[in-house]
Amino acid sequence: MKLKRLFSNTWKTLIWPVAIYVIFLLATRLSDTGSNFGTLQSLETVLQQSILCAMMALAMSCNMMNGRWDFSIGIITMISSFIASGFVKQLGMGAYGLVLLCIVFATILCLINGALYLLLKVPSLVVSIGMLMIYETVSLLVNGGKGAKINGLSYTIFGRSPYIYILALVMFVIFYVIYSHTRFGYNVRALGNNQLIANNIGINETKNTILCYVLCGVFIGVTAAINVSMKGSIEPSSTFNNNMGMMFAAFPAVFIGLYLSRYTNFVVGVFIGAVCMKFLSAGILALGLPSAVQDIGVGLFLLLFIALTTNQGRFQDWRARIKRLALS
Repeated sequence: MKLKRLFSNTWKTLIWPVAIYVIFLLATRLSDTGSNFGTLQSLETVLQQSILCAMMALAMSCNMMNGRWDFSIGIITMISSFIASGFVKQLGMGAYGLVLLCIVFATILCLINGALYLLLKVPSLVVSIGMLMIYETVSLLVNGGKGAKINGLSYTIFGRSPYIYILALVMFVIFYVIYSHTRFGYNVRALGNNQLIANNIGINETKNTILCYVLCGVFIGVTAAINVSMKGSIEPSSTFNNNMGMMFAAFPAVFIGLYLSRYTNFVVGVFIGAVCMKFLSAGILALGLPSAVQDIGVGLFLLLFIALTTNQGRFQDWRARIKRLALS
């Protein structure tokens, strides 16, 4: 019985990325675009991009569960790497120093957002958009507006195999332990399910909010370190949509992770969601479609996913009625 349930849960978890992969693999082969979609090299690229996406999704997940949307996460990722890369090069701290400083600066910036949210008593959406505009200006001033640029294997090891996978595995395990086996994780889930009841049983929402922003900062810092290590250089951008692009690419993975958590662990669900998003983006590009179509594809997939998963009860009732009619 347990083996049957394990098989069922595994199938329900993996069906989404497998389906997207197969659909785009067939589409690219039939369209004869000459793309390398589905090759080992492209799969490794998708895997590394999925790690980046999943890391950011985990960073925002605890706040999202409690109704706090932060649109400044993308610019925090960039600005923390800008500041950290400058110090790392001056002090010769190497790749581990880059990760550490990115975590420190990202956590500070996230705590500023959290403090303003608690002090001003306004929706987190308003706070984050205001801080996004401020951080955009700051990013143009850091390092003389040159952004982040690091060279050499000693600085960029966490942007390539096998170090990126080792770092990702460590961070995923840390999040799993914190989310599933600590009082903080229980409080996050309790506040997300019913805030009034959670407050009545004595959960300190203010303390939990601060810890959520700290956890967000830690994972955003790791995301920033991986991102700059993979690219080598990042230019600052004052474009509102560009700075929110990373966040919008990651938040569908949170929704998918929350749904898949009924079949697997939440961390695994988020990673599967990130793989779905990256397969979708890679498939669209492999078909030769404009990159702007990615946003349309992501939006349509998210609508389809939410529609199918939230209406499962209706589909089950519909199948049951058909069976009753067939038997009668």
